[in-house]
Amino acid sequence: MNMTSNLSWPNITTKKAKFVGFILTLSLLLILSFGSHLTPVSAQTLFFSVPELRMQVFIQPDASARIVYDISFVNSPSGSVIDIVDIPTPHDNYDLNNMSASIDGVGLSDIRRSEFIDTGVEIHLHDQSIPPGEEATLHFEFVMPDMVYQDTTSGDLASFQIAPMGFEPEFLSGTTDIWLAVHMLPGIKPEAVLYQDVPFSDKILFEDHVVASWRWENGDLADPPLVGVSFPQQGLTRVIEQSLLDITRKWLEDNPTTRIILGGITLLLVGFAFFRFTGGTGLTVFVIITAGLVFLMVNSPLSVLLVLPLSIVVVGLNEYGISRRKTRYLPAIAQVEGGGIKRGLTAPEAAIILELPLNKVLTLIIFGLLEKGIVSQTNESPLTVQVAHEFRAPEKKAKIRREHRLKVAQNLGIVVRSYEHPFLDLIEDQAGEPVHKIDFSQPMKKLIQHTAERMKGFDLSDTQDYYKKVIARAMNEAKQIGEIPERERYLDRHLQWLLLDDAYPTVFTTRRYHYRPIWVRPFASSDRIGGPTFSPSQKGAPSGPSYGGRTSVGDVAASFAGWTENTMGDLASSIAPGALQVKGEAGLVNLSGVDKVTGDVFKALSTSSGGGSSSGGGCACACAGCACACACAGGGR
Repeated sequence: MNMTSNLSWPNITTKKAKFVGFILTLSLLLILSFGSHLTPVSAQTLFFSVPELRMQVFIQPDASARIVYDISFVNSPSGSVIDIVDIPTPHDNYDLNNMSASIDGVGLSDIRRSEFIDTGVEIHLHDQSIPPGEEATLHFEFVMPDMVYQDTTSGDLASFQIAPMGFEPEFLSGTTDIWLAVHMLPGIKPEAVLYQDVPFSDKILFEDHVVASWRWENGDLADPPLVGVSFPQQGLTRVIEQSLLDITRKWLEDNPTTRIILGGITLLLVGFAFFRFTGGTGLTVFVIITAGLVFLMVNSPLSVLLVLPLSIVVVGLNEYGISRRKTRYLPAIAQVEGGGIKRGLTAPEAAIILELPLNKVLTLIIFGLLEKGIVSQTNESPLTVQVAHEFRAPEKKAKIRREHRLKVAQNLGIVVRSYEHPFLDLIEDQAGEPVHKIDFSQPMKKLIQHTAERMKGFDLSDTQDYYKKVIARAMNEAKQIGEIPERERYLDRHLQWLLLDDAYPTVFTTRRYHYRPIWVRPFASSDRIGGPTFSPSQKGAPSGPSYGGRTSVGDVAASFAGWTENTMGDLASSIAPGALQVKGEAGLVNLSGVDKVTGDVFKALSTSSGGGSSSGGGCACACAGCACACACAGGGR
């Protein structure tokens, strides 16, 4: 069946008013809405009734239709003079020369394109205007081309749909006896004429052709019914071909509310996929994309049905990609392309920006505290540590604890980093608990946020590449050192950086040497804070390789490297992934740099006078070994 538009409502007035608005709402991701208002001020006093409306349609061989109206008007005694009648047409491809009108048999010659309705004509009554309290019958007939369509349910049938003209309810009084008749071409049998949706009131053979008719004795012209008829193509020289896409497009054009709903769903899906893909960054890019989609869907209704399934596919692929990728936890960073490398990060901070497993990051923090003697190891398996006595504050208030630790650390010449305090608080509060049973989720979340803050204004990609080279260079140099004392000093100095490389066991365990960290060596200074607790024979501190000088699988398992691997595995339970949902969770692509550049542009445009510039503190580090990454307060480039 065809989807030709039904005749829209006409209006009886002399003026026109239309309002079209577009609403852009980011919370609904730019859902377009529009509408029109068709009641001018001068028409507010119009009030009339239409006791009877007769509409006859004569199908023509060339797919056109001759439409004949007979409309009875009864003007209200208190109403305005009816001097113009607007009549809608099915489409705007009409010819005024094929139109004629009369009122009570008196011809009317002033027929123009309507200035009030979008598609239709206006008939000026002039001296045949209908005064208040009077009645008259308007006769109007015209020919509309391209009205008969190929029926989509059968290739042998033609299809025709139409609705009688209607009136806005504020002008209309009472009900109407509506009679609509469609005259078939000669030769078509009555049984071959089929209704669409609305059954016929009658179907008769009149003279040499079939007439299908509908009647509503108490009809409502404020909501005129749409009817349709399918019939054989016998006698037709042409029909309007239309595909399913043509029907769908016409349906969308005739149902703007549906377009708005589908468009809104599409924009929501696009927004969901976009911000999942970018980790909540790239608002500027999203606004541009959304504006383009809105423009496309407004100007091409069919594009809604093309973009909607595509957006569903994009969401599916995006979610599949996120589920398949390496687990990420780094929040969106206000980085700047070409902003330089952020030097001075510690090994745990570097591990964060490289998004290494969080159990490895936690291991680095615990080992770092053991190295500095801030905590001591009380049990090897499972790993249990305690805060060294000197670093325990007399009170449990976090501020007092931190001030006490910093004071002790200053006297001892060591550094307690700001992100280490939350870890120390938990270790002190849960003294005696194995490390893997302590929930370090919140301290880890703070470390991630702290690291993201330090990266602001720098280039994340360049910084990641830099620290990958630092780690690789540390590994290469460690492998090249043959002398055991020198090798041990190098491993002590760069222990945490070496642990960042997946191949770290290869430098801690060799044929002639098993590395033992400083806090478990039997010859460590007895007055060292958090002194050694291992004996040389304990697991994790083997005294040498197996018989014959060859490294066995058992040696590796019993070595520091094997113990570290097991410890890292245990510490995975100390961090709850759900607790690490930080604002701006990273997506597959980070567009925060675009947001920052855009913000800087708008800020520059809004500033009429030039401002000064500032520079951060520098960082000078003298480190033995090129793999050192210095930690500097304030940070530099």
